[in-house]
Amino acid sequence: MIFINIRLHNVLSLNLAFGEGSQRAVKTYQALSQSNRLDVTLEKSLADVGIGEEERNKLLKIKRQTIIDIIDECKKENIRIIPIYDSDYPGCLRNIQVPPLVLFVKGVLPNFDEEPTFCIVGPRNITEFGKRAAYSLARRLAKSGMIIVGGTASGGDYSVHTGTLSAGGRSVMVTADGIITQMNSKNYKLCENILKNGCIISEKPPKYTARKFSFPLRNRIMSGLSLGVAVVEAPEKSGTLITANHALDQGKDVFVVPGKPTDKAYKGSNELLRDGAIPLIDASDIFSRYVIRFCGQISIRRAYDDQSDKKLKKNSQKKSLSALSKEAQLVYNNLNKPEFSTDDLCTLNLDSGILLSALTELEIEHIIVSLPGGKYKISDQ
Repeated sequence: MIFINIRLHNVLSLNLAFGEGSQRAVKTYQALSQSNRLDVTLEKSLADVGIGEEERNKLLKIKRQTIIDIIDECKKENIRIIPIYDSDYPGCLRNIQVPPLVLFVKGVLPNFDEEPTFCIVGPRNITEFGKRAAYSLARRLAKSGMIIVGGTASGGDYSVHTGTLSAGGRSVMVTADGIITQMNSKNYKLCENILKNGCIISEKPPKYTARKFSFPLRNRIMSGLSLGVAVVEAPEKSGTLITANHALDQGKDVFVVPGKPTDKAYKGSNELLRDGAIPLIDASDIFSRYVIRFCGQISIRRAYDDQSDKKLKKNSQKKSLSALSKEAQLVYNNLNKPEFSTDDLCTLNLDSGILLSALTELEIEHIIVSLPGGKYKISDQ
């Protein structure tokens, strides 16, 4: 007969009975904790915390064998179960309005309370510029030593994780599915690469399949783990905006890449900027916010040191300038000094979002190199 810690059994039962993002589950947990009833079986303790008959029946329907099966699955797949009362549970997440009662973690869990962690989001149906911006920003922040948090969708999330991994950085994937379900998805290769140096986190049991409502609830975890959120692109209706709004509710910084006012892909982004979000023109906008607080962990020098990318640079030089977008070609053809800023290109009369897209494209192709302070230089390769 398998022994199950009563406290863990109770928390897992609350998680299963009420589902993710449940205020009722959190309130019941808090009531049990405050009355020192967490280590008492639910049959004996629920009457003492004022829970209704319908909710009580939901909880008592969770079978012991179901809990045993979850624990067994986690052991077989090397998935840690971290309940909210555990010392390894992130304090930054414990303090959000509706914290997950339990985290399932595969890989190495960072110390989110002590290490600089940042979330980057973009929509599933992201533009080519958005992909480049997400990749470039994630790569730059990861090179500095920051931990990068992203979701699981294709498009923006994929670019965030691949950008982080290209810099040898630590990537945290937060999934609305259970971890086994996510590992068996079309993203399995990305998951394997993330696990080499990072982790995958879910608040649901390993074989859970996400419902439509699971994704916006998942997003509160992404922002909750992070110092701030960068929105690289967001149309009017987007899960990206949900993450940004969670961040605002949690008192986190929200950075937004500006877009052309008439571009539907940036309607949500520009509304965030109108409402007071921080414009994001260069990674230095983020560094300047956190480098003093994490002076021993964020290295701006390392973020802008591309010496390790010589092979990539050499290969990229083979690409003809004619293959670049017309905007990137226009910018390149007007670079008349070794170092420059966006102000030096104002005579081109390009919208700020289009200009940033062109600069990002030139940077990815290693034709130009970013410098601290929002400046650039022509690559010497």
